[in-house]
Amino acid sequence: MPDKKSIIPKSCTSGIICFIGLISFTISLWLIKKYDIENYTGGILSGLAFAIPVAILEYVTFKTFRRPSTGLNFTFKNKLDVERVIIKLIGLYATLALIAIFYWLFPEYNSGMYESYWRLAKLLLKLIVFGSIPYFFLIDRFLIEPKESYWKVGMIVLGKWKYQDFTGLKDFFLGWLVKAFFLPLMFVSLCGNICFIKANTFNFLSNQFNFPGFFANMTNYIYTVDLVVVTVGYMLTLRILDSHIRTVEPSFLGWYVALQCYQPFWGALSGNYFAYSGTYTWERWLWDYHNLYVIWGFLILILLSIYSWASISFGLRFSNLTNRGIITNGPFKFMRHPAYVSKNLSWWMASVPFITNEGALTGLKHCLLLLLVNFIYFMRAKTEEKHLSKDPDYVAYALAINQTGIFKIVYKIMPFLKYNPDMYKKD
Repeated sequence: MPDKKSIIPKSCTSGIICFIGLISFTISLWLIKKYDIENYTGGILSGLAFAIPVAILEYVTFKTFRRPSTGLNFTFKNKLDVERVIIKLIGLYATLALIAIFYWLFPEYNSGMYESYWRLAKLLLKLIVFGSIPYFFLIDRFLIEPKESYWKVGMIVLGKWKYQDFTGLKDFFLGWLVKAFFLPLMFVSLCGNICFIKANTFNFLSNQFNFPGFFANMTNYIYTVDLVVVTVGYMLTLRILDSHIRTVEPSFLGWYVALQCYQPFWGALSGNYFAYSGTYTWERWLWDYHNLYVIWGFLILILLSIYSWASISFGLRFSNLTNRGIITNGPFKFMRHPAYVSKNLSWWMASVPFITNEGALTGLKHCLLLLLVNFIYFMRAKTEEKHLSKDPDYVAYALAINQTGIFKIVYKIMPFLKYNPDMYKKD
């Protein structure tokens, strides 16, 4: 009989269902390319192609709307309270107004690169403003705690805040900030990748097959898979799907190290401080050694595939800086933070900072700079673990991975990498 500490808790998602979503998404890319659908429309269609089958199959198979984590109970109905729902709608519309101010305030969002996102934002605004009315009336009847965050925000807007309990609003506003920051980046990037797919021929099965072209197309496809999953994740934060945000990263350090990995912050950091890529890339290094070139390229693709597989495993629930349910299937079954591990290893193989024609000291400098980038991701992992350790499911999962994961031998050599819940307990 296995030790209870080595039993990995059940994941909040299904690997099979997520894989079906991946197939549907891949077919959508083929159709987008075949019929030359514009990038913006292609971004929406590819997102729907992934989200719809996953949402329907989860609904039918697992009855996710009945999970206790949703905060819903369909065995009883609250009394219809029109006033309470109207207050919630006021809270929602006030939150949307704050998001609009956020975009108006910062020059970053005046850039033309966000044109496709603004088209999406207008569509989402209509759906949210009008769709929220029947949705709130429906959900309000079954909420265990009907006076939730939207109601609290509405009460603040109406000036009825003096004697109210506003606990939980920090997570509420931070959760909306997460979506407001990351959704534009992800959707714009998704549209850009779709543009690449339309402009390039994937000739894997043709007589004109060449590995460099295959590598470029596969790399783009892998990242496009990641982008569609995360784009869907930021849009579908709904209780009825059990994909809502439970908690948000509470620490400044957690937010800081996460944001440094994304534009516009990464653009400033990578060019001025973390320029670890030299004039030699792996392609140039191994160009004259065809077999080794192909093997090295495939290894990079495998690492990137693990990274993308980790994203797929989230289903509808991907989101930086939040807990939307603990994922224990896919590559998470074998290691903690599989996306970070595989992504960072792929950077070493792709940039080969240790290979240079500028001297040994330059190679050493590039290696040290990439190690600093690795350290940022190490800190992301640590801050995420501290946040997720408030969830008993994550503690049980991480302790099980200590015993069953593929790095359990590494933990004996470097014990600081092993999960230790005592590190994250409050004093």
